[in-house]
Order: sequence, then structure tokens, then C-alpha cells
Amino acid sequence: MPGRGELYYRRNGWARGLIHFHTQFSDGWGTVDRAAEIARASGFDFLIVTDHLRNLKLKTGRTPEEYVAACGRASARAGIPVIPGGEIEVSWERPGVDRSEAHTIAFSVRPLLATGAFDWATPGKDPFWHWEDEEGQRNTVAAVQRTLRRHGLPRVASHQFQHSFLGMEPGEHPDFRYDLARIPACDYLDFFYSGAVDVMHEPEDIALVAQQNRRGPHIKAVYASCDYHLGPEVVLPALDAVVRGIPALARAYRWLFRTITSTFLRWSGGHPEQAAFPLFAEEQLTHATYVHLGDRPCGEEAILEALACGRSCVTRGSAEFAFLLPVPDLQRRYPAPARLQLELPRTWRPRFQRPHYVIVLRDGEPIYFEPYDIRSPSVAFSWYEKDRLPGEHVYQLYIPSKFLSSPIVFGA
Repeated sequence: MPGRGELYYRRNGWARGLIHFHTQFSDGWGTVDRAAEIARASGFDFLIVTDHLRNLKLKTGRTPEEYVAACGRASARAGIPVIPGGEIEVSWERPGVDRSEAHTIAFSVRPLLATGAFDWATPGKDPFWHWEDEEGQRNTVAAVQRTLRRHGLPRVASHQFQHSFLGMEPGEHPDFRYDLARIPACDYLDFFYSGAVDVMHEPEDIALVAQQNRRGPHIKAVYASCDYHLGPEVVLPALDAVVRGIPALARAYRWLFRTITSTFLRWSGGHPEQAAFPLFAEEQLTHATYVHLGDRPCGEEAILEALACGRSCVTRGSAEFAFLLPVPDLQRRYPAPARLQLELPRTWRPRFQRPHYVIVLRDGEPIYFEPYDIRSPSVAFSWYEKDRLPGEHVYQLYIPSKFLSSPIVFGA
């Protein structure tokens, strides 16, 4: 199968990634090979598989070595990097206040495996049960974040709290946003995670991040979580490939898939929240994380390095990112005054969102709005701040439900 380097280089040094994908190694329905095929067919330059490490040890009975090897084989067959990452869950309970859980993604498990950070020997225990935070506490968000940082990995927040009321257990506290009090030092926050929840809470998420950044110097990059488990692509791949080229059959097949599979999952005794996964499957495959690699080949090392530096932005729907200057980079400060340029060659019109704006955020606050024509095949945006503001300021470009950049820092 030919490589896709020509498409990667047309993106001005940016690679398009699919992050947060579950397979049969935990609670997904597709194999790692099928996940890689889906990523490539959907126009992605790389895939980060993030199976639940708890399930990998305690439910599927597979070894981490098998998991890493499967990702390597899938990468060779699909011709794109398939990085073995993992999803990590922790719980907490504050009597009389709340009880819930948080999820964190390791963009790669290789450094954790290389140093023996996981406990795969103790029966009935999570492979990360023994990790401790700075206060010696286990099973905390801080313990996971600390361990990731010690192994050179970004500290990541993935759909903190429960996803919805369907996933709650008695006494749990539901929230669609981030518990920033528990993750003040994390490097990456998950935007555009799944379903329609993000449409309601994107502005709140941005406001919360701005509020947290005002309390301290840490700036947070963004990634787009696919969180893919189940879709028509992994149930009957051959049938899906046949009907995809016939619009009427494709619509009928997807309607039957969503209806039958959702009903089956809802009434089969499984987790009730799983019933929603088929409804989000196609939409989840439009959540893209772009990382800037410059002139480096699109390989695992370069991708992880770009993520570690916060050189990322995210898109959703039919928005396809092509160009952003300057490049977000948490380790770099650009000279003031600020100048921003963006190009999205394909756009997507949300059904219920009007009007449509490109928004410039400074220190989390909107300072400039510019409408764009939703009939246009692209969005080209340029903005220049005439004043040279004292100190350092954080800028982001934001198009609701379409695009969000990681922070870009300008200073005099």
C-alpha cells in the first residue's frame, strides 16, 4: 500500500491524527488492524490506540507485549504510525460531597513498559494501582499525572467526570466538564470529545481553562478525542465497504445499524452508556488532532515530541486544517504584537449554529469576532493586533464546533 507522505506535506508540516481509539484489547469491537484501516481510509496520518489498561489486564487477559506488537503489525500493514497508548481511570470519594472518576490518556505506553512502571503481576489489581502522587496517595489524578510526567509523557485530561446521567452509579456526581481543581498541572485538555455534549460545553470549557490559567502560569494544549468503540465499520466491514458507495443503501444500513445495535446494547445487560456509542460513531471519526512536525517524517517519535511541546490544534466535522501561523508551542514565546493566520480548506456547517464566527481569544477572553460565509469552500482568516501589550499573553483561534488551536504565547 503506497504511503501518504504527499498528503502530509501538503499540510505545511502538519500531520492529521486520530486519538483515543478502543479495540478488542479492551472494550472496542474492532481489531487493531481494522482500527488502522479505518484511520487511513478516513484520511488520518497517524493513529493512537488507547485501550483501557485496566481491561487489558483484568478482563481480556492479554499482555501489554501482545498489545504493542499488534500496533506494530497494524502500522506496517496500513502504512501509517499506530502508536500503542492507553486510557487510565481513577476514582475518588469525598463523603457528603461527590463520588466520581476521571480518565487520563497515555499517548504511548512504551516508556512506561520499558521501566516496569506497570504492575501486571498482582492479581485483581489495576496495572497502575500502586502509583503515588506527591502526598503519597494512590488512585488519584495527581498520581497518574505525576507518573506520566516522570516518563516524559504529557499529562492529559480526557472527559473528566462521568459522560452522562446514563453512566452514573448511585451517589456519583455527573459533570460534562473538567474538574480543574484536580488537574491543575495537566498539559492537555480534551476538546470535542463525543456526541453533542461538546457543542453545549465548549465555551464553558474554554472559560474554565482561562480561569485556571489565571491562577497560575501553566498553559494547556488541546487534543480532540475520538473515543471510538463501535460503529458499522467494525461490525460488518465487508458490507460497509460495499454500501458506502451507494448513498441510499449507506443511509439505510447506518440507520439499521444504529437502531439495532443501540437497542441490543441497551437491553443486553451491558453498561447503559454503551448504547449511545453507535449514534456517535461516524461523528467521532471526524475529530482530528493536528500536530506540527515541520520537515520531519511522520513517525512515532516526532509525533510524541510535537505533542509534548503542545504543537497541536483540533478540528471537527468536515473542517480540514491546512495552515496556522505562528505554530502553537508551549515552550516558545513569539515577539509581540500578535499576528495570527489560519486556513481551513473545507468547512462544515453546524445545523443549529448561527451566526458563524472566527473568534480570537486572548487570555481566554474573546477580543475579536469575524463572520465567515458558510457557503465558502474554505475559511481564510488573518488578524493583527496593532498594540504592543506589556507582559506575555496567550492567544487562541476558535471556531465553534469546527476548530480550536492550542495556546500561542506572545510577549514584548
